[in-house]
Amino acid sequence: MVASRRKPVRPLVYLRYSFEFALLMLFNVILFVLPWFLSWRLGRGFGWLAYKFFTKRKSTVARNIKRAFPELAATEMESLIKACYLHWGESFISTLKLWMISKRKASSIVEAPGFDEFVSSAQQANEPILYFTGHFGSWEMAGRYAAGIGPGAASIYRIQKNPMVDWFLTWIREYHHLKLINSWSGMPAFEEALKHYTGLAVVGDQYKGKKGLQIDFFGMPSSTPKGAAILTLKVQPKLVFLACTQHRGRYKIKFEDVAYTLPETLTEEWIHDITQQLTYKLEAEIRKYPEQYFWFHRRWRDLDRQEATVAQNT
Repeated sequence: MVASRRKPVRPLVYLRYSFEFALLMLFNVILFVLPWFLSWRLGRGFGWLAYKFFTKRKSTVARNIKRAFPELAATEMESLIKACYLHWGESFISTLKLWMISKRKASSIVEAPGFDEFVSSAQQANEPILYFTGHFGSWEMAGRYAAGIGPGAASIYRIQKNPMVDWFLTWIREYHHLKLINSWSGMPAFEEALKHYTGLAVVGDQYKGKKGLQIDFFGMPSSTPKGAAILTLKVQPKLVFLACTQHRGRYKIKFEDVAYTLPETLTEEWIHDITQQLTYKLEAEIRKYPEQYFWFHRRWRDLDRQEATVAQNT
């Protein structure tokens, strides 16, 4: 695996990182003693405050939702935007809390019919599972729950800028048997993790720029990572679409074993077809629970640029 691409930390930046880490630790102590039924409610309250007073990202959320659901009336759109903030607040607080709860507690708040049996059967047969999910629902709970089955699982993640925060978040996840593989490690490291840990989660809906595939997402092209398709060809795992929805302190996991036919040679068309198939499944789940998608990120960044260029020229 390659080393993380960190730059030397300047003294003032180090002080800022130390302050952020101290706040995180204090917040985690508070969450640790706070009962679960209060934690997620606190999160929704935090989301409501963000909706009312921290509106920097609201224009991005509104623009993305308008693209995905152009039929919504103004009042319906505003209600959906508010629901997105409430969901984000609950998800943010719950993400920290859920890594502190026991495996028994996690199992008691998650409905996952057939999932444990499916994963255990694959592990016994030594068949690796490639989980494909998106920034939807609670992808953290999906990882927490999957890691609790058998010997655990792995997930590709992006290193945090703050090395102290990154250390803590990595430690607490790996303590619960979710091995983290940083996104700069490269394809050979991903292949090794998928084979070694028998399960690897890929959050495959982020904007990928020029390196990605142009995939249809809500009827519009969006640059999408192709790593899931390449890993499927190289390792030939069980390919599983996974969605974990969040319901006021409780969770539901839906999974689907995705059938595929291996090509004789790797082609861009095959990679595109697999990636598009997985993206359509993600879109179908988002349409059921639109407030649970992370509309805060610029999923259609190329369209943003095009629209900005048109606006400048008019």
